[in-house]
Parts: sequence; C-alpha cells; structure tokens
Amino acid sequence: MKKLFLKLLPIVAVLFPDLKLEEGTQKLELDEEAKKKLDAEAGQDGFAEAFMKYYNDEYLQTNAEANEAFSQFMEALNQDGPTVETADANAEDIEVNDPQEVPTADAKTWAQKLNAVVKKADALLKTNAQLAADNEKLKVLPEEDEPEAVIKINTSKQNTVPHSKTHLFSSGKSWDSLDRPWNERAAKAKPGQIKGATVWNKVNIDKLNEDLGAFARRNPSEIMSLLMDGYSIPSNWRIVSNVQDEFVFASIVTGEITQGFKRGWLPKNNQRFVPIKNKIFDKQIDITWEPSELKSIEKTWLNMFFNEGSTPYKMSFAGYLLNELRKKARKEDKITIFKGVHYDSALLPEGVPGAFMNSMDGFLKLISKYRDVAYKSHSLGKPTEENIYDYVTNWVKQLPYDFRILPGLRLGLSGDWHRAYHNAREAKKGTNTDYDANNVSVDQFENIKFQPLEQINGSDFMYITTDDNIGLMVDVPGEEDVFTIEKRRRLIDAFADYKIGVYFKALGAAVDPNAPLDYENQIFFSNDVEVVTDVYVPVASNDATPTVADHSALIIGANNTAATNITQLDDVVAGEFYYLYGNSDTNISTVVNGANIVLDGAANFALNKGNLLVLIGLADGKVIEYSRTLAGETPEPIKVQLAADATVADAAEGTWFVTQDNTAATAITTIDNALEGEVYTIEGVSDANSTTIANGGNFLLTADFTASDGAYLKVRYNGSKFVETKRG
Repeated sequence: MKKLFLKLLPIVAVLFPDLKLEEGTQKLELDEEAKKKLDAEAGQDGFAEAFMKYYNDEYLQTNAEANEAFSQFMEALNQDGPTVETADANAEDIEVNDPQEVPTADAKTWAQKLNAVVKKADALLKTNAQLAADNEKLKVLPEEDEPEAVIKINTSKQNTVPHSKTHLFSSGKSWDSLDRPWNERAAKAKPGQIKGATVWNKVNIDKLNEDLGAFARRNPSEIMSLLMDGYSIPSNWRIVSNVQDEFVFASIVTGEITQGFKRGWLPKNNQRFVPIKNKIFDKQIDITWEPSELKSIEKTWLNMFFNEGSTPYKMSFAGYLLNELRKKARKEDKITIFKGVHYDSALLPEGVPGAFMNSMDGFLKLISKYRDVAYKSHSLGKPTEENIYDYVTNWVKQLPYDFRILPGLRLGLSGDWHRAYHNAREAKKGTNTDYDANNVSVDQFENIKFQPLEQINGSDFMYITTDDNIGLMVDVPGEEDVFTIEKRRRLIDAFADYKIGVYFKALGAAVDPNAPLDYENQIFFSNDVEVVTDVYVPVASNDATPTVADHSALIIGANNTAATNITQLDDVVAGEFYYLYGNSDTNISTVVNGANIVLDGAANFALNKGNLLVLIGLADGKVIEYSRTLAGETPEPIKVQLAADATVADAAEGTWFVTQDNTAATAITTIDNALEGEVYTIEGVSDANSTTIANGGNFLLTADFTASDGAYLKVRYNGSKFVETKRG
C-alpha cells in the first residue's frame, strides 16, 4: 500500500495544482468536487476518501518529512509549471519511489515529465472507460442502425441534427456521408429554416441509387416483415415456408369400427384421405422514383427532424424511402390476406397494373369457395346488435358435443361484432356479482376464445375452429422485403418478388364421398352470410357475357374500348347474389333487360362510374334484379310514422319521424332514448292540427317549429338538449 501511495501522491498533486494542506494540522483536505474528480480518474467510487484517510491517518504519522517534501513539491510545481493540458506528450516516463527523491532544483523539468506521464495515463483511462461503456451499450443494442433513444429537439432553440465533420448522425456509413446534398441540408437545418431542395441530376441520382443498394444489402433487419406483428394477423396463425405453388394437407376420415361379438371375421373399417390443396400466390412490387417525386419525399424527410412526434434520428434518406414503401406493402398484404380476390393480371390490357385487392385469394374468398362444398355452414341469418349475445350462444350450443368441448377453440369475427357482443353481455349480466368485464371467452364456454379480426370489419361472417387450423404460406421468409435497386437515366427503379397465401389444414368430409355434408364430420364451422361482396374483380374489355364462376362481384367499364351491351351472365348459380359495379364514364357497359336478365320495369341499367346493380341467380341460369343504386344517390332513410297526437318520439325506433293528422293541437316535448351526437329529423305531412316544437325545454331552436305539410326540422342531441342544425 505504501509503495502504491508514494507513486500516486505526485499524480494527485498534478491533478490538483491548487491543492492546499489544512493550516495548522498539515492534513490533506479535498473538497467534494475534487473527490469526484479523483474518483473518476481512478475509476472507483470512494478512492479519494480512502486516499485522504491513508495520507492523514497513516502516512503523516510514519513519515516525519512527508509534509515538508509534499510542500516543496507543490511549491516547485506551481512555479510557472505547465498544466496537464500543455505538458510535452513525448516526455519520458519516470518512477517515483519516495517523495524525498523529488528534485526540487529542477522542478520545471520534473513537472513536465510528470505531467506527460499523467497525461498518457489520463488518456488511457478515458479511452478504456469509453471502450468499456461502448461495449456495454453494444451488448444490448438490437440492431446496428437503431437509435439508443429518441432525441427530441427543442424547437425554441436553434438545434441542429447530430453529425460529425463527415457524416450525418456521426455514423460513418456511406449513405450518411455529408457529400450527399440531402444529408448536408439535414446537418445544417434548423427548426423552421429548411430551404431549397436537392437538384436531382445524374450525379445525385447515382449517389442515391448507390445508397439504396448499400442500405438494402447492409440493413436487412431494418427492412423487416410486418406480416406477423400481432396487429390484425392472429398470433396463433402459423407460417409455413418453402411453398412454391401448392401446400397440401391430407386428413384421414374414419367410419365406425366397433361391433358386438359375432362368430366369423367381419371387418368394417372404412377410411379415406381427404386432401386440402392450398394455393400460394405470386406478388410483385415495382417502383420508379422520378426527380419530382424525390423532391417531395426529401422535403417530408427533412421536416420530420423537427417534428417531435416522429423524429427519424439515425434514419437515412435511403432507409426512409424503402421503409415507407415496405409499410405500405405490408398494409396491403394484411388486407388481401383476409379480403383479397385473385384476378389474373395477364388478362388485363397491356400496360395496366393489377389492383392490390386482386393479387391473391384471401381468407374470406376461400370461405366462399369451400363453404357448403368442403364443410356445412349453419343457417343463422344475419346478426344484429340486439341479438348478438343470443346469436353466438345459440350457435355454439348447436355444435357437435365432441367438438364443442375441445380445448383451444377460436371464434373468429370482426372487431365490430366482438365489441357488440361484449356490450350486449355487459347489458345482460353486468350487474351479476361474478361478472368479469375482461373475459375473452364465449360466455359459459371458457374453451372457446374470441379471435377479433379488425381487417374484416363490415362483414357479418363468423367461424369456429381449432387454434392451429389456419395459417400463412410463404416461399422464402422475408423475401417480401428484399428489394433490387437499379438506375435508369434520371430515374431509380426498385422491385421485389415474393409469394404468400392462406391455408387450412382441414375443413370437413364424410367417409362416403357421395354422402351429404353433416356437422359430425368437420372441424370448421361458420354462419352462412354473404362474404367479399364489396371486393370486385375486373371484367375483360367489351365482354357482353361476363362470367361469375370465379367471383360474384364484378367491376365493369374501365377496360372497354367501346360501349358494350351485357345480355347474359355466364356460370350463374341459383340463389347467389351478383354485384355489377361501374367504374368508367366512357365506353360504358349497359345491362340489357331480356331473356337472360330480368330487370325491374324492363328498364336497362347503364353501369356509369359508381352505379351498382345487384342481381339474384335463378334455377335456369337467368338472373333477376334485386336492387339498383345510382352513383352519389343517398339511400332513402327509414321513416317512423308517429301516432296521432304523439307528444314524444322514440329514438329506439329510428332517426326520422313523420307526423300525421292530429285530433287537437299537439306539441312534441322530447325524443326518448336519444344518443349523444345523433341527428334526428321531424317531418310534417299534414296541415290538420300540425305538430309543433317549442324553442325551450329539451329543444334549443332558432324559433318555434310547425311541422306543416312538407316542413322538416333537423336537430342534433348534445346529451341534454336537441340543438337545431337545419330546417326547411
């Protein structure tokens, strides 16, 4: 300890050139700031306190000349001696064995050499400490180019984006080099002072093209798939990879096997394999960035640096471009996984890209293909908010008992219907002492968990199956985010190719392939409502007899080269609904009333853009009109007829109320069961003792209202009063 102390004593003196000994006692005293500095230099908390204690309690007691030697050393050192920062870095190292050996006659030389030693030691200590800190950070750093923390800029100050002399974010990466004008502008930008734009000439296009390629190759983890990120795609859906075309599951179906004892050999085992062929679909992403587009995107990227809600620190311009495309592609994938309807893009006119909704057959489209073909559905009708609780409960009770009690069952439904079920359950059982608002199971059936699917909101479809029966197919995991970058003149092209599909392991089948479907021989159950009626496939140009074999909803017109009359639908199935939707105001297709298409009032229907015609299939291959809607046409609201002399309307019956002849003067005073934010209409159709509404009480109006023939009043309920919004 003593030898180490003797070596440390002069170093401490150099670190604290203004150090004073306690007057009268000659004890060494370090203030709190000095203690912290010495602890930091030693790399150990409490070192300064221990050093002082040893000097004062041990060294002074055993070294009579120590105080004099130390004082001489301090005096000599402070006589114009250089500081640690200005000492000669090349001075020779020296070793101090005892304070008495300090050469006071040549203090300046001594101080120079000692300072050099301390400076080297100090540099090494700092370097080692920094390396140790960096190693600790690297241990927990998830990816090379992810920020350690989100740094928010105080827009009231003139902060700049972090950078070194050569690179944005001090990253050292080629794509962050300040010789890129977009990076240079980011480095110099201040809040509210982003001006100008990069001139996207050949040189800069070449640089960005190089950056895109380098970023895509070096940062594959930055461009990662969102297919199974827990949002919208059920976490229990498994992913099967290395599927190039089809993925076949074969389930075995076994008939009854046991029998009572009887002499003789009487085998009756009857089994067969039922294959389910699941097809995977090819998808592609083709991108071209033009200079004008790059200017707009660059501006957005730069502005984000000073938007505290979405600061893209350490996000290079190349990464930003690719990441935004990736996010959009994955969003579209999530929609098509559930609602996509495949259409062969090769059938489209030359140069016309296919719609993303037509890139694959999604979950609901496969249901329409398999339902009542591979499994038998339940005829439950459409759910309503009033019957949803009983709808689900009664359906579950109809399931075969052996299936209904299996563990790990899932009831899939839209997020809207899931919320409606819980609202109805709370209204029915919310006052029960055992009510659990957070229960995720079907009431009374804890083994059947809800599977809410936000992507099928708007659909009334529901299903029940085992939790491992449905999944996704891909070819090469992650290939959907691998981009190839190419340059073409003053343009940049990027493209990606990948495959994806939805699979079922099993649906249902009987031992006898000719036997009718029944619930006892299936593992997938659903209701029988219509599905994917709002997703359309295009019709080839000038097709007078479009087929509905592949899909029941057709979008017609945009591919036409001439006006076309539709006289028949091919491949019609009796009882099916068919939806014809116009998407062009030129070269229009017109549905013609005739032998094969029966229209209301024998009136032809032109499929102008936005017009919709709904037809029902008949047994002989014909179709008959069910409804028609013109573009921009608002459906006629359901009007509630008020009773004569009614003074109260009931919002539970509707939102549009029509008065009638009263036997005496009558005034409406309120609307019962009104919902906050809802608009209600009161319409008059008679002048006999017309109903009135006074400006007061529950109504806040511009003036009293009289519901004479043709007059109407619209009010919005604010939670306490009905406020006038319009009258006429």
